[in-house]
Amino acid sequence: YCLGGGGGIPAPDATAASAAGGGGTGTLIRASGVSQYTFGSDGRSACTCIALRYAERFLQATSQPAQASATSADAIIGESFLSEGLNQGVDLYKAIKAGGSTSVEHMSAEEVLGNVHGKQALANLKLDAPVRQGVLSSDSSSPLGMQAVLAGCQSDSHWVAVVITKSPETVVVVLPPSSPHSASQYVLLDSHPRPHLGADGSYAMAHDNMGSL
Repeated sequence: YCLGGGGGIPAPDATAASAAGGGGTGTLIRASGVSQYTFGSDGRSACTCIALRYAERFLQATSQPAQASATSADAIIGESFLSEGLNQGVDLYKAIKAGGSTSVEHMSAEEVLGNVHGKQALANLKLDAPVRQGVLSSDSSSPLGMQAVLAGCQSDSHWVAVVITKSPETVVVVLPPSSPHSASQYVLLDSHPRPHLGADGSYAMAHDNMGSL
């Protein structure tokens, strides 16, 4: 699910890293001690709502003039960004479930955005491109592989948030404009704990290029 609405953030120098780039590992830029599982049954399946809240918060921040001089996503994603987005996502999930309009536990982004509570809470989000489907493949050149699908979502003028679901988990990645004068950080936002990455709660991991992401 490709979502837009953010502005461009200039890079600290005139040359941004290659959008394709090579492989490599990301850098953990923020980690919280709280995850969706902290909220018990209310948060266990709330990852799609949380991912959409993270997308909304990030895109709103990049559209604000006060953020126009920021040099990276790191300047936007602080501890409060993670914790407040987490709480807002869980609250949205609870509101949707309490409304009785769906019996689905792990909702898709389309189901959340089509719900009356989702429409109200996420009114600032707009679909930036048609919904994409892909496959997990070890072949980096596959036209349906993760890298190709994400590259197809990237804009040359503004930030895009891509909500990715592989049931039963949903995460969101934010892609910088592909313009050579744009910020070069690609960021994964995840409400699940990943101890093997050093994250016992929700976290943000930055990557220098698409290949690393």
